[in-house]
Parts: sequence; structure tokens; C-alpha cells
Amino acid sequence: MQSIKAIVSGKSILQNEILGDLHKEFASKVPEKAEDMPLNELGATVGTSSGLGKCTQPLVTRMLSSKMPGGFSATQVRSNLQTVYGLGQQRQDALLLMALTMEPPARLSSNADAEAWLATVAQAYAAHTGIVYSAASATSSDGALKVSTVSSVELQKVRQREIKHIQQQIAVLARYVGIDLRHDSRLAERHQANSKQHQANIDSITVELGAELITGIQPLFDARKARQFDSYWNWACQDAYKWIQQTIEVCITGVATDVDVSDKERLQQIQNRAEPELVKMLSGTAKVLSDSNNDVLQPAIELAQALHDACKRSLNQRPVYRELSRLMEAKTCISASGEVSYTEIPRASERTWTDYIKHMSDDNHHNIPPHIHLRGQSKNGQWSYDKQLSSTYYDGLSNIFQQGTSFVGRTALVTGCGRGSIGAEIVRSLLMGGAKVLATTSSYSRQTTLFFEDIYRKHGSRGSELIVVPFNQGSVQDIDSLVTFVFGQLGWDLDYVFPFAAVSDIGSTVDNLGSHSELALRVMLTNVLRLLGSIKLAKTKYNSAGRPALVVIPLSPNHGDFGGDGLYGESKIALETAFNRWKSEMWGDHISIAGAVIGWTRGTGLMSANNLVAEAIENAGVRTFSPREMAFNISGLLNPRVACVAHQQPVWADFSGGLNQLTQLNAIVNNERSRIKTKCGVLQRIVEGITYEYTTQYRGLFTNSAAQNDIKLLARLQNHFPATKRYEDLQNLHYLQGMVNLDKVVVVTGYGEVGPHGNAETRWEFEAFGELSTEGCIELAWIMGLIKHHNGLLPATGQHYIGWVDAKSNELVLDADIKERYHEYILAHTGIRLIEPELVNGYNPNKKMVLREVSIEHDMEPFEASADEAAAFKQSNSDKVDIWENGDSGSWSVRFLKGALIRVPAAV
Repeated sequence: MQSIKAIVSGKSILQNEILGDLHKEFASKVPEKAEDMPLNELGATVGTSSGLGKCTQPLVTRMLSSKMPGGFSATQVRSNLQTVYGLGQQRQDALLLMALTMEPPARLSSNADAEAWLATVAQAYAAHTGIVYSAASATSSDGALKVSTVSSVELQKVRQREIKHIQQQIAVLARYVGIDLRHDSRLAERHQANSKQHQANIDSITVELGAELITGIQPLFDARKARQFDSYWNWACQDAYKWIQQTIEVCITGVATDVDVSDKERLQQIQNRAEPELVKMLSGTAKVLSDSNNDVLQPAIELAQALHDACKRSLNQRPVYRELSRLMEAKTCISASGEVSYTEIPRASERTWTDYIKHMSDDNHHNIPPHIHLRGQSKNGQWSYDKQLSSTYYDGLSNIFQQGTSFVGRTALVTGCGRGSIGAEIVRSLLMGGAKVLATTSSYSRQTTLFFEDIYRKHGSRGSELIVVPFNQGSVQDIDSLVTFVFGQLGWDLDYVFPFAAVSDIGSTVDNLGSHSELALRVMLTNVLRLLGSIKLAKTKYNSAGRPALVVIPLSPNHGDFGGDGLYGESKIALETAFNRWKSEMWGDHISIAGAVIGWTRGTGLMSANNLVAEAIENAGVRTFSPREMAFNISGLLNPRVACVAHQQPVWADFSGGLNQLTQLNAIVNNERSRIKTKCGVLQRIVEGITYEYTTQYRGLFTNSAAQNDIKLLARLQNHFPATKRYEDLQNLHYLQGMVNLDKVVVVTGYGEVGPHGNAETRWEFEAFGELSTEGCIELAWIMGLIKHHNGLLPATGQHYIGWVDAKSNELVLDADIKERYHEYILAHTGIRLIEPELVNGYNPNKKMVLREVSIEHDMEPFEASADEAAAFKQSNSDKVDIWENGDSGSWSVRFLKGALIRVPAAV
């Protein structure tokens, strides 16, 4: 039999550790040079032991305390081994030592699990020692097992009788002191019955209203998430300096850029934010540039001086909203290869906003009103084109372009102002004019707040302020919270309200109206009126009657003409009743109404899907608008003269662009879509035919089109190994021979890289190109076990195949298809990423345990531990712990007293 030294193969550290444990366990019984003795001789020399020693006792105790269920102590384990298997003290020790090699992976949950585990260990011990169990026993003088039977069934009956007796005593004592032991149970039963009823009601409501409506009306508003932007002065300095710096770079390098020193719109934005500090900075910058005596910098000097003069003039002027941007028109392009694209180009017929106003106000079209106009209400309640009121409105639009209009001292609420929306352009206009604006968003995130920050950075003027809050217009709670926030926390009194939040419902027709359609109706109709009512109540509460808020209600010429848009048309028609409600419900002291009939507005969330047909709509005589153009139209309603009219009676603004005059709108849209689809299809077939013809004739020159002819390209997998030297080239290293025993030395003969992105080559592809090549996908898919190489008959076809197959299904996978099939999975499971429990043996970082310190409020039940552990508990907790020895068993009991500090696991 081998010795300890032979077993450890000369590893002195391991050998010394084993000898140390032997001396700790058997003390003086361990002979000298024990490591050289065969194990059978060493065992005979040491002899038997009276029990577990200082090395094995803590190991057993630690295993039982960490793996047995609560209350299943070492004493109970030994009792079970004695009563069930008839094992004496020494055989129990031997069995527990074997149990150390069969330790459960986690704490057992119940006594039954513990007894089952003991049974497994006992059977393994019996097989190892060759004994046969009968029942509980005592050892006779000759060492034989003498059986004394104790039935576990009878023992369980005794325990049950004891429990029943205790319960009866508790009941008697409870009756004596007047305590109803069933009170809490009966209360819980009633709550459970109520809970079932409530759940039934909730289920019924969910079925009736639909999960989407219920989810869509959940509140989002949180005043703590309000983001405030008011540092216009900072952005003004940065923009002015950046403009000058860009001009200097152009002067020095001579490289043409898109920097325009005569950019009137950019100049207006800086003027709007002019402060004395900005004027001083520009003055100093102009002086520094002038003192350089460098003629090359003359354009930059002139720009700095022009900015200085303009900003100095603006110090005593109010910031204004003045529209100076280019007017755009829709353009749908179809390439020769059949690819369709949409873009917007400058509108050639309207070089300035004066041209735009002239075209929009033209009423020489055979009794057809202008593209945009205001309507007046006759005595019989009918609304029709009002030439005089429209003329006042056109004058206001001209003023916005020529002199600009100011919103200083005004406050506004805008909902539905996401990226690309009309609402976002309205926010821009108000900030340019110096207003304080509260913008809401239903998709509150860092990206959203950065979007609004960018709006303020570019367009926020002197004294303006932008506050962004999360808000769901589908929630009544959010409406009440928002209005309370405005009038209460901010202390604002709203001057303008733009309830432009909307929900797209494309595809919903009369035969499939569902939960989403009802949510859209709630957002665009019901809660718009609720918002007006809440504002009316707030103005009454905060004594703001007599200063009505001008509410611009978004209407539409689409009254079911498009079709397939749910209840959109119904919501817009129903909003028109606000004109009559204003009178009948006497809103005048609190709210003024201006209804804006929004025409075809390109690029918004509701209309972006129709961009491709916008050009055809204009060819049919209808004017389509960009979001900025529509915001310009709406801003005209804020003109003081128009607003004054709205305070006396509702104003109907028709910005439909003639869309309400167009018959067969749906047919025109469908025909244009069909035309685009047909033309694209024809061109694509032509390209495919030409490609097929040329790749057939000149296959070698058109490898990139091989896929068009069902030619599947193979990957070019290459393994790059370092060049190895010949034996003769290593003569200079021959002196190293014989220095070490190569049988016991690790020799590294190669190298490699294994990381989050696989090996060095696949990692480089990620770093250099941000994606994997076909070859990289194949390599990582093989490393990850997604594919395997096959060389033989395929069961599915019965044909010989050499190549890749799917690791799970054994399905043939061509090289050209591997990237498409596995690339997304590979990206999700490579790189620095969150741990996936199913891939790492169940380890879940979200359930990672840490120990939290708590102070116990009453004495705990005692538990068993080893002598060393009991002493350690006593040392760390002093008088808050009692310890005592349990007879001759060698174990100790530990009881934590009130006030002791213990640490309990908690998931991070």
C-alpha cells in the first residue's frame, strides 16, 4: 500500500498539511516519519480512537450546522443513526466521516430530506463496511450488534399525541384569558374571500376593457423627475464662440464648410440670448482678433464685430420668435434598382415666408377658401370663411416673419411634443419668444431629456425656461397631478395650452376596434376635456379668473376619409363640441378656445407612414406641411389681435391645406401606393434579370452577385500559427538539456487568447469593424457549441456531406447562412454582458447574498456547535451569548440572547 509521500507525488506543502491534521487528530499516537510508512501500517500504529478529534469534529459540526434544516441538530442526527440503524458511538463517528464526502450541495429544506440523506449515507456506509442493518441496537461485549427494535411509526404516533396534548393545553389557557385563537384565521378567511371577489372583478374589467387600455392609463407623472433648463446665457456664449472659431478655422485652412457668416437664423438665436457678459466677451474677442494684424482672419473679425453690435442692440429689446428657416416640400424618389426613398427639398416656389403667406392666403380659386384661413360663426351656428378675421391672422403671420413676436412673461403647457412632432416645433417657437414652457413626455428617459435639452440649447432665449416632466394624457391621475404641479408647485398661471398628445391606431377598422382604439379615444378626446376642466378649476382655486388660458385644440379634416385609423375621426369631430360648450358651460373667464384643423403634416408620428404619397397629394391640389410650417400657422393664433377675438368667442382655424376639399382621398392614396409598389417591383425584376445574365456569362467577375444565382459562397477560414524553428536552428539552447526533470515541470509550448469575444481574431473584428465577418461568425459559433463539423452521411438526405451542421438539430448549415442564422445570438452572448443564470449553473447575480447585521429582540432557541465554534460565538458576543457542554457527546449548545448581533443573508 502506498505511503503519504507517494500519494502526494512529492508535493511538500500538501504532505505537511496532511501530517499536521494527523497530529491534531491523534496527538502523540502519530509516529515519526509517518509520511514514509504504508497507510495500513500507519493505521495499525495509530490504533483506534475514542471519538472524533480536534480535526474531524469541527468538520462534522460545520457540515451539519450548514446543511441540515433548522432544528435538526447533531444530537438528532446521532439519535436517528442509533434508533433507526442501531449504530453505536464509534460507528456513528465512522458514518459521519463518510458523510463528509457526500455533503449535500445546499441546505436541506426539511427533516424528511435530512432523514432521506442520512439513509443514503447509511447505505453507502453499510456497503463499504459489509454490515447489515436491522433496527436500533446496542453493542454486546463481543462486539456483535444486538438488536432492540423501536418502530419509527409508533415513535411518530407518540410525537403526534404530545403535540395534540400541547394544543389542548394552549386552547384551555386561551379560553381562560379570553383569547379567541380562531379570530385571525376567520379574519384571514374573510379577506381571502374578498380577495377572490376583487380578483374576479379585476378579471372581468380586464376582459371588458382590454389589457392595453388598462396598461395605457397607468400614471407616469413624478414631480421629482422634472428637468429644468434655463441657462440660456451659457449656451449663447458657447454658440457665439463656436461660430467665430469655425470661421477662424475656415480662414486658416481654406477648407470650405457649411459655416455661413451671414446666417440670419443663427444670428437671431444669439441675439435673443444676449446678455451684458456676452457683449463683453464678443468685444474682447473682436479686439484680440483685430490686434493680431492677420488679414486672413478678416471674415472672423467682421463676424465677431457684427455679433457684438447685434447683441448690444438687443440688450434693450425683447427676445422674439421670428421664423427664418427654409420652406421644404416632399420628394419621393425611386432609384434605377427599384429602391424607394423619401426626402425633403427646398420649395422652389416659396423662397421666403412672405411667399408662403401669400400662397396660403390666396382666395382666387373659384369660391374655394384659402389653404389656411379662419372661420367665423353665423347666427345659425354655421362656420364659414371669415375674410376680415383671416386678414388679421395673415397680418400676424407676416409680423412673425418680418419683426417677430415676443412671448416674454407668458407661460405655456404643451403635451405631445416628441421628436418630429408639431408640439416640439411649438415648444421651439415659444422658447425663441421668451416664454416659460412646461413640456410633457410619455417616454421619459435620458434620450428624451437630451432631446429637450438640445431644443433649449439652440432656441432658448433670454428669460425663457423649459421644464420637462413625465406625463400620460391617458391617466386622470396624471392630469390632476400635472395641473396641481403647474399652479401649485411652480406657481404659474397658464396663458397657452396645447393638448397635442395623440396615439396612433393604424389598422383598426369597424370590425376590429379594440382596447388600443379606446385608449386612443381617451387620450385624444376624453382626457383633453378633462384637462380643460382641471385647468378651469385650478384658475378658480388660485384666483386667476379673468385671465383665460388660450387652448389650441387639435382638430382634423379626416373624418373617416382615410379609414383604418380607429376612432381618430370620431375623436376629432367630438372635440368640435368644445366651441358650443365654451358658451353653454360658461368657460369664458377661465379658458378661451381656438380650434386648429391640422392638415396633412409630413413626418409626424401619425403621418410619417404616409410620407411616400405626400408628393402625389400635393399634385392633387392639396398643400402638405412640415411640422415647422404647421407650428408657424398655429403660432399665428397667439397674435394678440387674434387672441383677443378668442377671448370673446371661439376661433376656428382651418389649416387643412385644402385636404377637406379633396374627394376620394383614400383612393388617391391607395393608387399612389400601388403605383410605387408596381414600379419598384418592375425595376427590381429588371435588375435581377440583368444581374443573372451577366453573372451567368461572366461568373468569375461577379462573385458579389453569386447569391443571386443560388451560388453559396464558402467561408475562407484560416488558422494563423506562428512559424516554428527547425531543430538545427536551436543549437544555441542545447546547454539547457538535463537541467530539470521534464516529467515534473510544466512546459508551455504554445499560446492563445480566450476572452469575452472569443480569440484574438474575433476580438479584433469587434474592435475594428463593430461586427463579425462570416468567418468570425463560424469560428465563434463553433466555439460556443452552436455548430459542429460533419464528415459523413446526413441522415436527412442519405448523402455524404462535409461541412457544418447545427449542434442541436444536426440540420445542414451552409457557410453563407451561418451569419444570418447565429449572428444575433452570438452578439447577445459575447462581450461584457449580464450573467445568464442558465449558463452558469444557476448563479444569479440579482440574488447574490450579502450578510446584513440585525439585533435580535428576544432570546433564540439553542443550537449545537463544536467547542471551538461555541467559544468563538462567546468571544464575539460576550454576555449576549450563553454556551454549555452537552454531557459527554462532545458537542456544545449555543443560545443567542436579546440584544445579540447576528448577520442574516439578503439578496443584493
